[in-house]
Amino acid sequence: MSIFAGARKCDLKILAEDLGETVNDSHKLKDLKKIILASKEYNGESAKEWMNTIINERKEREETEIRQQEIAERRRQDEIQMAERKRKEEQEIAERRRQDEIQMAERKRKEEQEIELRKLEYEERKRKNEMEFELQKIRLGAEGKSLNSNSVANQNVNSMQIKPKLEIHHLMQKFNSDENDISF
Repeated sequence: MSIFAGARKCDLKILAEDLGETVNDSHKLKDLKKIILASKEYNGESAKEWMNTIINERKEREETEIRQQEIAERRRQDEIQMAERKRKEEQEIAERRRQDEIQMAERKRKEEQEIELRKLEYEERKRKNEMEFELQKIRLGAEGKSLNSNSVANQNVNSMQIKPKLEIHHLMQKFNSDENDISF
């Protein structure tokens, strides 16, 4: 197994720089391998350990970067959900307010209709009372005319209808507490 197994260009570049070699981005993977193997500082066992360390560090950096991206994505999703929840709550509050306003307007309209109905009923009762009063005046006027023509007959009828008052205190015996006893 080669010491370069699983290594990327960036890993080989780091190893070459650690070995004291000068490299640039224009070098290809093959060139980097040749530079490392030709280096004065190259020792097979230690280079293999260095390479493993460099690869592991790169993988850890990549995993850390992936985790950070996932965390950032989760935060972004959480913020989106929170914003969505807040928007829905605001919509619900606005809808409740609108419904309350509609209900209040409906109640006010019903109250106004009820007041108008009561006014109409009052006016109707007032008109009926006035009509009854006028009718009563007409009847009394008609009776007055018939009374004048039948005054003698009416006087006889009126005298029969009047009954004398009885005074009850004349019918009862007076109670004297000194002489009489209340017990039966």
